[in-house]
Amino acid sequence: MNLKAVNKLLRSRRKDADWSDRHDALAAIAVTLARTLDEGAGTAVASVSRELRSVVELLSQTGESDAFDRLAAELSAAVEYRTS
Repeated sequence: MNLKAVNKLLRSRRKDADWSDRHDALAAIAVTLARTLDEGAGTAVASVSRELRSVVELLSQTGESDAFDRLAAELSAAVEYRTS
């Protein structure tokens, strides 16, 4: 169940222009964690779930929001007014 959801996310995200080698590494971690949960993580269920949630959050972030954040920061930056 978890592995299926992670694979669905990965299929979608791999199509995005900002996908990089860093994302490949995170994807491998997410698959391992999801598989561990699906197979029964025993007493480590809570910690594996937290880690999977963190990795999925990182994978879900797109570069588009970062670019928007930078633009918004530039637009809201203080403008210095000088007179000659």
